[in-house]
Amino acid sequence: MLESVNEAVALVSREQVRGASWSAETLARAVIDDARSGRASCEQIYELEEVLMSANPTMGSIASLVWTLKEACMRGVPLDVAADAFIEYMRVSRSEVASHARDLVKDAPITVMTLSYSTNVINVLLSLGPMLKKVYVLESLPGGEGRHAAAELRSRRVDVELLPDTAASSVIGLVDAVLIGADNVTLDGCVYNKLGSKNLAILAGYFGKPVVAAFEPYKISSEARCGGVRLLERSYQAEPWGEVTYKVFDELTRDLVDAVLSVRGLGDNTQPNLMALRKEFEEWMTRRLAGGRSA
Repeated sequence: MLESVNEAVALVSREQVRGASWSAETLARAVIDDARSGRASCEQIYELEEVLMSANPTMGSIASLVWTLKEACMRGVPLDVAADAFIEYMRVSRSEVASHARDLVKDAPITVMTLSYSTNVINVLLSLGPMLKKVYVLESLPGGEGRHAAAELRSRRVDVELLPDTAASSVIGLVDAVLIGADNVTLDGCVYNKLGSKNLAILAGYFGKPVVAAFEPYKISSEARCGGVRLLERSYQAEPWGEVTYKVFDELTRDLVDAVLSVRGLGDNTQPNLMALRKEFEEWMTRRLAGGRSA
């Protein structure tokens, strides 16, 4: 029985604040625990794939974790070794994305608008240091993730202002760029991110503000294509109406995202660039797995 994995899946499926990076790492650590306790092995890889993907079918990070585990099994590498390598890549690539933060800046400090609670966005903004003038964060209802992002930035002494989602149009003229994270990216350029991202991107385009998506290569799906990603749904009670059901993520087509910030720095949101980033992830993992075979 996949005891730790099932517990982690239940936790990830309920989570409304933390995103793709946290979800994938939580699941990877559960795989390690079950593998080392004798509850999970490559004999169960297809069952494990189904269970892991059920946690959140939209997230490319989970699909990449599954890809890593399946690659490991084909190479005779234990699941815990593979999951541990995946967590290491997460750490390394997250740091590399943040190291390219200055690519967003030309001559003077910039003002940025964002939403939700992306680890990459937070790290990039903090890495800008004195080149970051101010940040406007949208509340990101109904989950309210933006409140957590704004609170963290404030605790790090960033000049930040939390705004109602509906106030974006009144403020976006003051910013230099819109920076968003990504829960999934397809090779043909679709970015899937928190509900509200599409409205913000359309608004940014109207005002002539660039939209940049910051993410690590493991967020890129090797198989999914634009329009083919299953979007997780949730619901909440809105009195006096009753239950409201909504899709948790927006699909932003390639024309809505001007650039991507990843381990190679600021680049185009084009298929060749995204394929190169995905290849970099796969090659890194392949090298690590090659050194982790069972005796």
